[in-house]
Amino acid sequence: MSKLKMFGAIPRKPGITQQYFHDHYRHPHGTMGRRISTMMAYTQSHQFHSDLLGDDQTYFEACAEVWIDRPQDAIDFGKEPNYVEHVLDDEPLFVDLEKLEFLFAEEEVLQGGVDWNDPEATYGDKLFRLDTRPISVKFLQFIISNGDTPWDRDNDLELGRKIGALRHVRCRPNAVVHPDGAFAIGVRELYWPTQLAMEEGIAQDKAAWEELLHRPRKSIQFFATAERFM
Repeated sequence: MSKLKMFGAIPRKPGITQQYFHDHYRHPHGTMGRRISTMMAYTQSHQFHSDLLGDDQTYFEACAEVWIDRPQDAIDFGKEPNYVEHVLDDEPLFVDLEKLEFLFAEEEVLQGGVDWNDPEATYGDKLFRLDTRPISVKFLQFIISNGDTPWDRDNDLELGRKIGALRHVRCRPNAVVHPDGAFAIGVRELYWPTQLAMEEGIAQDKAAWEELLHRPRKSIQFFATAERFM
């Protein structure tokens, strides 16, 4: 993957339906977004409801996840010609611009996939890789502030494995792009191949899930279907 990852945390515009939001975000918005020249990869994560989370899980309706090569490309993202000409004016049709948040981060991949030497892993899970997967299910957690302990601890990898996550990533704001800090101090991403795999994985170790979920003092999180556009 590229050096930087952009999170565009997108709230739904008041007065439009969920179906309109998600359909419009996929097309035409996502179709036009593919033409932005500085994007090396692009995924749309579409929020879905889960009883594992509280009422704040709909604060963001979706998240754009874009991989970029250079900090300067991140700084100039809003001036890229295709974005300015085609994408920018489309945003007010479905986005609550007052609550829209961006974060350019550096990825720390704790787990990129299942270890092929793991005797307990199924063959299907061993084949799971983000760059070859058009659709997956993920947990996105934007860390606003720490609790009594830091949000990122040494046992994170173990906790993610206990709940069956096949990919586990921690992201932190890039200091060049965000010299004064970003809206979140970090982002946690947990991936599963399907919603059922996510639910069954979390059910097998609720304590591990609760630790990851509640460790921050304040966070915004949701489950999503991640759709890879490029």
